[in-house]
Amino acid sequence: MKALKKHLPLLMAFGGSLIYISLIFNNNLWMDEAFSAVLVRGSFSEMLDRSLSDTLPPLYNILAWGMTQVFGYNTLVLKLTSVLPMIALLFFAFSKLPKLYGAKTACFFILCTSAMPHFLHYGVEIRMYSLCLAFTSMAGICALDFYKKQELKSGIFLALFSALSAYSHHYGILALAFVWIYLFIYFFLKKRPDLKKWGISALLTALLCLPYVMITILQIKNSTSYFSTGTDPAGGFFAALRYPFVTEFTPLSALLLLSVILLCIFGNRLKEGYALMSVYVLVLLLSYGLMMITGKVFFSGRYLLPAFGLFWLGFSILIPKTKKAFCLIYALLILAVGSVCYARQFKEEYKPGISQMLAFFDENLSPDDGYIIFEDNYEIEWCMRYYEPDLKKYPPENIESIRGRIWYFCVPGYENMLDESIRDDYNIVYKDSMSFDRYSFDLYELVVR
Repeated sequence: MKALKKHLPLLMAFGGSLIYISLIFNNNLWMDEAFSAVLVRGSFSEMLDRSLSDTLPPLYNILAWGMTQVFGYNTLVLKLTSVLPMIALLFFAFSKLPKLYGAKTACFFILCTSAMPHFLHYGVEIRMYSLCLAFTSMAGICALDFYKKQELKSGIFLALFSALSAYSHHYGILALAFVWIYLFIYFFLKKRPDLKKWGISALLTALLCLPYVMITILQIKNSTSYFSTGTDPAGGFFAALRYPFVTEFTPLSALLLLSVILLCIFGNRLKEGYALMSVYVLVLLLSYGLMMITGKVFFSGRYLLPAFGLFWLGFSILIPKTKKAFCLIYALLILAVGSVCYARQFKEEYKPGISQMLAFFDENLSPDDGYIIFEDNYEIEWCMRYYEPDLKKYPPENIESIRGRIWYFCVPGYENMLDESIRDDYNIVYKDSMSFDRYSFDLYELVVR
């Protein structure tokens, strides 16, 4: 039994890795994933040029490009690029947390990382969120090491992971800024002789982040709409506040939120646990405060994901000091949340239809074919740039420019957008109903009368 307890964090890290890996053997992408996948296609210079015109740091794109160069350009490799940072985080937690707070804390954090809402979704998605979450959480663990030991080595690793977090997503370094502030307050009030170590580590972080700042300024100049996601800076605050606890099953979401509140009220008084949990609230307040001041919307709930790692790390620190019965209850609750989140993500990842669609196009497309489509957010169009890069989209008014077969993707809700002149000049021949990931459309061929 003692041997099992000793090796339980390692076994759980392997188990969490298998959970993430089980979700990547599919070919379903949605628009944001297709955007990333198309961005890293081609030469290194092409990838870098596209990245510098994007609004997010380029580290993930560089890693994804490198992975596809080594292992081949396909969906599995791209999804694996997102999963590997989550696996690295699981084993990093296994290696560091038992020495700092004991095996129970390590087990709870590994369990949370494998189960909590949004982790499995963004941990598999072909985007930079998993990379930033992993580096931010690793930085959080290093911050705990720095807090407990006051060793410069811990501060240097904190600086390194903070910089890597910044190069992954802007909201990674924003979340860690509060961690650095908390550490400064602690060193200033309690460990003033060691404040120099904090200063050296902070200076190193600033130096490492200088290229990130320069790249961000260049991206702002290149991008026409930087982090603009809407028009109402006051809306959505409370939805974002409850975002970490949202599962597919509302009663379970409410129970998870209630359990966190009760733990904060009645749990042990480890200040670092509360500090880490508060970061997500502080990031949210800062974001909405700046949006209210500027009148611009630059925030989306998914940007909180780096702070979620810190939140559940703090949560995992607070649990083990409670009674064994409460530890068991929390473990069962997290497992229930994980079961619901995994079932939802598995269903999303392995939604049928993509093989049917690709088989049809592989058999029926010719080099001169083109298609027309009506949709507001260009979601299916972006996905088709990944799945069928040689199939060109044409504006409906340029339909006569298509030299090959003319395909019409009829998206639900846009059935009446096809112009009457096209209906008069072409027979609309139904081919099949297509679906993949979260999208569906009816496929027609337009044949000249």
